[in-house]
Amino acid sequence: MKVFPDGSVPHSRDVIIDEAHNRAYVSAALTGFVEVYDTQTLEHIGQLQFVVEHGRDQFYSTDLTLDSAGEKLFGVSRDTPWVGWIDLKTGKSTAVKIPKAQGATYIARDPATARLYVVSQETNNVVVLDVNGKVLADTYIGAGGVSVVWNAVTSQVFAATRAGGTVAVLNRDGKLVANIPMDETPNHLAVAPDGAVYLVSMYGSVGDKAQTGSVTKITLKE
Repeated sequence: MKVFPDGSVPHSRDVIIDEAHNRAYVSAALTGFVEVYDTQTLEHIGQLQFVVEHGRDQFYSTDLTLDSAGEKLFGVSRDTPWVGWIDLKTGKSTAVKIPKAQGATYIARDPATARLYVVSQETNNVVVLDVNGKVLADTYIGAGGVSVVWNAVTSQVFAATRAGGTVAVLNRDGKLVANIPMDETPNHLAVAPDGAVYLVSMYGSVGDKAQTGSVTKITLKE
């Protein structure tokens, strides 16, 4: 339907669609910038920025998540220990320092409690935050946490560990309830409407020279 010019978003990393407000938010990886598009006209309509107001730290964006009803966009910084959110009505940015989250790559949100779940590669954990960024839990999940999703059907958090080769399952409070071995290189998670969790692995099982990768479906045991 439309191809935007090269360089529209330097190193585009993540896109979040807000169907209620006809907006698409695209993060520019390892910067604090987010480009905004109108999903009806397919026009670029603005730019937002995660801003760190203390010291010389910068916000190096990776993943985004959205609170459409509250009109807030959340993000994490990979190279500095910050979690931030932008008020989409005013454009104002807030950043909270989370030393327990180093190398943060993904962020998920529980709409019922407004809690945030941040997974980090360097600290190998999932950090649970309240609506104001206060740390509620810090749970070790295994080496190289790279992806995290909130499963509204099961009220659980699923997190992939690339180096650990597992998918960790946590309850709403951040308590580890399962750690599922994948014997592969977990990389990305997505939740289906029925509560099934799909895992994309970068490569096949150990010893797979073709490195074809795989998709795994995870469901609750009957």
